[in-house]
Amino acid sequence: MADATDSGSKLAALNSTTLGVTMPQITLPDGSKVQTGTVGALLINIRAYNEAHQAGDKDKMAALEEAMRATLPLLHKVGMFDLFRPEEWIAGDNEGRKVVGKMYLEFKSQQ
Repeated sequence: MADATDSGSKLAALNSTTLGVTMPQITLPDGSKVQTGTVGALLINIRAYNEAHQAGDKDKMAALEEAMRATLPLLHKVGMFDLFRPEEWIAGDNEGRKVVGKMYLEFKSQQ
């Protein structure tokens, strides 16, 4: 349970830093608590990743990959990748979306 709490706290901190505001947790129908703001923060980070990729800023890309990877357990839990399949994220020319799709496939294979 401590791992889930630590993971939730880390995600809350990442979301708050990205969005510039502290986001609350909500309780899902199954009683589990999830951090709000995750999708919004992910979209901002994807945009920043695309800019860093275009500029060739590998350090920024690595930091953003860590932030995007932290969202995967929550997005998996709420069904984001059932609605938008990882293959859809990988297709096309959006580098940030591709990275998220590939990270999710890796995450899923370790479950």
